[in-house]
Amino acid sequence: MSQALRKHKLLLVGAGNLCLQILKILAPKNAFEFVVLGRDEESTIRLCNLVALSCAQLGQYIAIKPVIADLTDIAKVTRVLREEAPDMLVNCASLQSWRVITELPKSAFEQLDQAQFGPWLPMHLTLMHGLMQAVKASGIAAITVNAAFPDAVNPILSRVGLAPDIGVGNVANLIPAVRCAIARLLECAPVDVQVRLYAQHFFSHYVPRGGLPPRASYRLFYEVKDRPVLPRLPAEAIFSTVRSEFRRLGGIDGQFLTACSAVTVIEGLFSPTPVLAHAPGPLGLPGGYPVSLREGRIDVQFSPDCPQDEAVRINSICQSQDGIDEIHCDGSVTYNPQCMAVMQAMLGYSKKTMAIEQSAEFAHELASKYRSFKHSAW
Repeated sequence: MSQALRKHKLLLVGAGNLCLQILKILAPKNAFEFVVLGRDEESTIRLCNLVALSCAQLGQYIAIKPVIADLTDIAKVTRVLREEAPDMLVNCASLQSWRVITELPKSAFEQLDQAQFGPWLPMHLTLMHGLMQAVKASGIAAITVNAAFPDAVNPILSRVGLAPDIGVGNVANLIPAVRCAIARLLECAPVDVQVRLYAQHFFSHYVPRGGLPPRASYRLFYEVKDRPVLPRLPAEAIFSTVRSEFRRLGGIDGQFLTACSAVTVIEGLFSPTPVLAHAPGPLGLPGGYPVSLREGRIDVQFSPDCPQDEAVRINSICQSQDGIDEIHCDGSVTYNPQCMAVMQAMLGYSKKTMAIEQSAEFAHELASKYRSFKHSAW
């Protein structure tokens, strides 16, 4: 097949709900050759067959292939990557999904959620660390996209030369509602509103539930087509409108929004023309940023009103609110003690620091203590 006609090969890692949601959007377009790498053979085959048969129902006969490997087996994953040689690799795998705690009784979830996301870092870092080691060992030149807590995982791995190229979700998930809220307040069409938001996961998680956070660390800029002069909207009005007027389903249903973010990034990175989007962890940076995507290039959008050092600073402050006080030059982290105090009180789990090499061990301990807590909570 000629290079001009060859479909790009997309390898999705982790045959779970997010992988399925992404495939539900992309597969019917039949623009890619798909490979799904999963740990469990039966569920991975069934997922691939569901997607293939559903596309056939729509008159599209797609190429989709299940591959079985455990991400902890770095040597095997390395062989798979060499054999498949994907153009892009999208990681959807974590040891425990972020949404798991949303399935707790409401009061237990609300209390545990006060620990924020940082203490759960080993659940998301462990597998991505192994996967990026395999990517490096394989020698493939694939674009790497990470959906597992990219705000922190990507900059941590950047410290040891293993950063994925970009993340998905988080800051991107907030953008549609922010555009709609501004349009509602200014009485214009959402399509005419363009925004640039610099914000870490803590901010994008808080706003849909509580509006503007106290001591919020973020930067928001917006403009409206054909309206060079705009009234200044109070930030509280914008974000309270997001929370109230554009409230939405969360949990497992909310994965659809993250999948749409992933599709925007995936298609944008193969687009011959620039695609403006938002993404967490681009080029190993902490937190979330506006980006321009085109033909494998990622240009993070900085400006005189928010240069790179300022954007990184505000994301790092917000990262502390999310439970990680600092990412050190060797990739180790220091946790926020207030967030860890919640974990200690509820789960009996607490760490002051964590090296990358400790991630798997800490994840095992955290999973065990969470299972015990979940049993007692119900």
